[in-house]
Amino acid sequence: MICKTFICVILCLNFVRADDLIVQTLNGKVRGRMEYSLRKPGVPFYAFQQIPYGKAPVGHLRFKEPQPVNYWWGVLDATKNTKTCYQVQNFLGLEKLQTEDCLFLNVYTPKKPVHQKNLPVLVWIYGGGFITGSSNFDISGPHYLMENEVIVVSINYRLGAFGFLATDDLSSPGNYGLKDQRLALKWIQNNIEYFGGDPNKVTIMGTSAGAASVTYHFMNPRSKGLFWAGIAGSGSLLTPWAYQKDSKAIAYKLAKAINPSFNPYASTAELVAYLRSVPADVLNNASATAVSETVGNEQIVQGYFYAPVIEPKHRNAFITENMYTAVEQGKMNQVPLLMGIESEEGLARALDPNWTSVLPILDNDVKLLVNHNMRISCNKTLDEVGQKIREIVTNGLLQNNHSAAIRYFSDMSFNRPLIRHGELQSKFSDVYFYQFSYDGKLGLGGIKNYVEGADRVLHSEDTNYFLTSGNRSNLDTYDPEDILTSDRWRLLLTNFAKYRNPTPEESKILQNITWPKVQPNNFVYLNLNNSLSIVQDHPKSNTYFKWVELYEQYARKPYINF
Repeated sequence: MICKTFICVILCLNFVRADDLIVQTLNGKVRGRMEYSLRKPGVPFYAFQQIPYGKAPVGHLRFKEPQPVNYWWGVLDATKNTKTCYQVQNFLGLEKLQTEDCLFLNVYTPKKPVHQKNLPVLVWIYGGGFITGSSNFDISGPHYLMENEVIVVSINYRLGAFGFLATDDLSSPGNYGLKDQRLALKWIQNNIEYFGGDPNKVTIMGTSAGAASVTYHFMNPRSKGLFWAGIAGSGSLLTPWAYQKDSKAIAYKLAKAINPSFNPYASTAELVAYLRSVPADVLNNASATAVSETVGNEQIVQGYFYAPVIEPKHRNAFITENMYTAVEQGKMNQVPLLMGIESEEGLARALDPNWTSVLPILDNDVKLLVNHNMRISCNKTLDEVGQKIREIVTNGLLQNNHSAAIRYFSDMSFNRPLIRHGELQSKFSDVYFYQFSYDGKLGLGGIKNYVEGADRVLHSEDTNYFLTSGNRSNLDTYDPEDILTSDRWRLLLTNFAKYRNPTPEESKILQNITWPKVQPNNFVYLNLNNSLSIVQDHPKSNTYFKWVELYEQYARKPYINF
């Protein structure tokens, strides 16, 4: 009897606790739930999931700027994720959750929500090449960060053609995914204080395409005031894959993939009207077909099929000028930026067991190695530059030197553009640069394929040390050095979110180091490995300056990216 009474009391307490987790936002009430961090003993935190920030972008709102969500009546159940944006390539196993009605965000707070501006806010923008990714709890879990006294907000944004279809004119100017993000940031500014967050201390943070998105917000005047700092890991608006120059041709190609008899001479208005009428799953499947038809190195050097574009100038435009020039001239939101790379970004290629099959293609046609934004039109010069690019990493063939091929992918896609971005932006705002070199099981140490001669930490691997995904194991089950690295990395990131400085004071866990800012004429970075070290040099300096020399000799200015 006593046991039954005890159980009843516990159940009642839990019920009261859950019923008490209601927050009044400007759009209506939301009910959340209690969760626990993945450590012993688990730290409780409060989760509010799938809160709408925009109207469903369906029907006439497809390929349009997102619209703010209307007020809702009653209490919205915000205790689970049941929807995600359409994925062009479904690496995440979210097929059953795909929908166009996906403009939602999640709020996680380590303290029971009160209407006070207490805690700094980290806004997570997922990566995935602008074609895959999700803010869902099981994909972008906040558990580890809940021990660091910050509020975490993760947001969905449209992907693939839904988010980035563009026609080079006002029929479909593009960048809808970025505009979704901006609308979410506006919602956060207006509502985060009701969850205990400080709207004046919002840091936007992302990896890969999410990091490129972060830096695009730095460039966008209408994003000014929506964040006070940014964190960009393994991505930048200067990466060649984060910009698409042939979006109009891709839009027509998409229509042709859906309907082979589609009139190729139709106006862009007719094209967009047709694509707006197509069922969402048909549009998404055709998007995947178009992406799968690329060969060799095409999407890296020519830009992802569905990616940000330079829009014609209009009232709601997100990007209207050259990205490189904007960074070079300081036409940016001049707030602090923490950015960096993994020790071997290109090792992600080796996750595909057939990755070496592309190497003979690149060896046989070295023009495929050249970034299109060097704007070289002469085939003879393209061949010459392609040969010089290969010589940066090897004196022979890529197919005979796999580590050299990996280094090429690292440099072309990430190292070169991010280092240059850090150099340029350091003239106008504080920049902290890192290289993440620690190879542990908490990362991808148990599943990745190493390549002899290449470094060991691949693209975006550091995110596993501050976010949970998939098998959400208790952090304490990992090796002590993995735990220490997670504790260090989270402390550096959340210090930056709190103070705009990753090392505001000496800390024993951080070896009492001070992480210096990049100076325009003195590049310095933090190397995170088993220990922390400050390096007075450019990362990857043995190849970086060869790339710079190649650009200065052959590329036509102004550069668009780097």
